[in-house]
Amino acid sequence: MAPGEQRALFHRFYRGPRTQATPGSGLGLAIVYDIITADAGTVFATTADGGGAEVRFNLPPYDRDSPSGPTARRRPWKTS
Repeated sequence: MAPGEQRALFHRFYRGPRTQATPGSGLGLAIVYDIITADAGTVFATTADGGGAEVRFNLPPYDRDSPSGPTARRRPWKTS
């Protein structure tokens, strides 16, 4: 992963310079970002040992005792 690519990895259709010749659309990490942030989480990338990227995420605790379910959930497509 090149310096400065950490944020760009999560943009829709982004393809790093070294991945242009491989199959893919550049949507995978954008979808991950949307899902994790919809649940009030954070997602980030760092340079992996030996090259490439390491992607990690954090999610807030699930509150089973809340009368309305987990307060962090904000998915517009959730109907229940």
